[in-house]
Amino acid sequence: MLKSVARALLAVILLAAIGWYGWQLGPWADGAPADRAPADFAALERASTPNQYLVAPPGTTPRAEPDAGSPVFPVPPERLRDAMIAVVEEAPRTTLLERSSDGMRMLLVQRSALLRFPDYVDVAILPAGEGGSTVAVYSRSRFGYSDMGVNRRRVEAWLADLKRRIGA
Repeated sequence: MLKSVARALLAVILLAAIGWYGWQLGPWADGAPADRAPADFAALERASTPNQYLVAPPGTTPRAEPDAGSPVFPVPPERLRDAMIAVVEEAPRTTLLERSSDGMRMLLVQRSALLRFPDYVDVAILPAGEGGSTVAVYSRSRFGYSDMGVNRRRVEAWLADLKRRIGA
């Protein structure tokens, strides 16, 4: 009798875990977070967890300290936007969730290969004077506390790809 109760309890726990996994991580879960549009970097406030990475030009995020400054590209913002869209389109398991009407702000989700954990990435293409442009990127995990540097590596790889495409 005790074994059958334990098995039933284990089955309920497994079904609950599978249900949560399917609800949170299934393909239908790729929608934008509730009431979210691409981030307003001027109002951005970071969480206290280390599973995030922010690159922004000086003064762009007055309420959040960037992890690194953004490079300035010697191209107009429209060309940088097009290069960023190409980077995102080639990034594995990445979906564009929302985009501003001019395409200069984007909200993306990139999922981990094995368990499909989602990381949200906000991107803003900004003018940088004298015909140049720059980018602000905020990448963060939806679940967990630590990301083992995944968000940082993603942002740095995307910036390196942008530099390669622009020829900067």
